[in-house]
Amino acid sequence: MNDIDAVASLWLEMMLEHESRDRRFEMDAQSSGEYSRQLEEMMSNSEIAVFVAEQADEILGYILVMVLMNPPYFRVKRYGFVAELSVARTHRRTGAGGELWARAVRWFKRKEIEVVQLNVSPENTAGMAFWNSVGFEDFLVIKWHHLNEGQQK
Repeated sequence: MNDIDAVASLWLEMMLEHESRDRRFEMDAQSSGEYSRQLEEMMSNSEIAVFVAEQADEILGYILVMVLMNPPYFRVKRYGFVAELSVARTHRRTGAGGELWARAVRWFKRKEIEVVQLNVSPENTAGMAFWNSVGFEDFLVIKWHHLNEGQQK
């Protein structure tokens, strides 16, 4: 299994967990293949990085980070964004997430990034606790409204 396949497998595990907590994360049938293709494309962009945590040639987790641009009227022109962090269920609470975050921090600093943002589902209590433990704080809230009656969370 190559790294992209291993990361896609971890992504699918993460997304299925999210989907089980909240239907709004429901995926399309082709999502895993599409994710692999998108990840491969992103790997050629110097403003995007994927770091993996490995043990005995097994990928335990990964983090996908990127540099994004704010509109020109903000003081902070460029900011870091954590798009994804996933650690295999069997390897959680082993320090892999912290190791991945530390590698991302070093990459952001090399890119001269001052601030980092991310999105985390409030249903993901372990994720919320992890990100709070490494210094993240609440900033924005995303609201969701179905325009069709009967479609709910």
